Amino acid sequence: MQYKNIKKISIGWDIGGAHIKYCVESDDSKLIWYDILPFDFWRDYKKLKNLIRKVNYLYEKRKFFISNYFTMSAEMSDCFDTRDFGVKYIIQQIIESKCTSYIFSRNGFIKPNFISKSLLKKIGSYNWYATALYLSNRYSDIIAIDYGSTTCDFIIIKNGNIKNKRTSDFSGLQTNELLYSGCARTPIYTNINEINYKGQIYKIIPEQFSLMSDINIILDTLKIKDIYSKTADGTLNNKTNAYKRVSRSFGFDYSKNKRNLIKYLASQIYNSQIDLIKSHIIYHMNQHFPDKKNVKIIGIGLGHEIISNISRKKKLSYLGINNILESEIKGGAALASVYPSYVMCRLNK
Repeated sequence: MQYKNIKKISIGWDIGGAHIKYCVESDDSKLIWYDILPFDFWRDYKKLKNLIRKVNYLYEKRKFFISNYFTMSAEMSDCFDTRDFGVKYIIQQIIESKCTSYIFSRNGFIKPNFISKSLLKKIGSYNWYATALYLSNRYSDIIAIDYGSTTCDFIIIKNGNIKNKRTSDFSGLQTNELLYSGCARTPIYTNINEINYKGQIYKIIPEQFSLMSDINIILDTLKIKDIYSKTADGTLNNKTNAYKRVSRSFGFDYSKNKRNLIKYLASQIYNSQIDLIKSHIIYHMNQHFPDKKNVKIIGIGLGHEIISNISRKKKLSYLGINNILESEIKGGAALASVYPSYVMCRLNK
């Protein structure tokens, strides 16, 4: 990226409980950089302001005028007694970073010093709403599915209006607009506890031995290079280690002659999650688009290609990440995993 004619930049942030995602864009809407930083918020929460300063310094030294735009979901980390307290803490860290900043809320962007107590519940876990707001200005009838490492959000836009009823994670679960099942960090026993193979029942041990990232690695439904979350045992993300972790979840040791068995077990775990996502898509189609005309599915997040495959098999019209980006980006597919931070840069213009 040439910095010669750039004077101002925006840094969009999505502060999560396990990762912090950010996107840097110039004042003429040219993408400069985006990244996903491992950040165990429950342990490292006191380091947030220093991380914000560190990223800002990379561009301050080039004499750019920088504005930061934040959305968050890390307020639910168990280092906080309540979500409101978590939102307050994150806002205070942003203030103490002394970087020019704005906080995204359901009411729009607000300077952190002017946020009242009554607004806290309109800030925490509203990264999905930022995506919804951005897409609603560009598409009339869509179901956008943000299939991330931990969760799956269903965003409903009809006639250009956001139809989601959720105001919190609790209400999102009640309205089928939020599914706490993701394609990487979710334990493999979340949606299924036993599998029948050739008359033998294989029970899944409900311990954190393996994750959905292992299932997707074994089945080649995610690229290893795209997976940014940690493994259950701290070893590398590769196919052999994935087989070992999954076999551990069934109570037996891995060996090469068990590969076909493990692959079959993995396929059943994968299918159980995909069936759950399909049922949510069908629910929202029936609720909002019963005639199924003109509605498009949009895939976002680490698992966007999986959403593409579901749409193709269900014969639903699909828009991929490269269709919904408004700038020419090399390797744009990777931007699917940081989309709310990208939206932070765009909504302020």
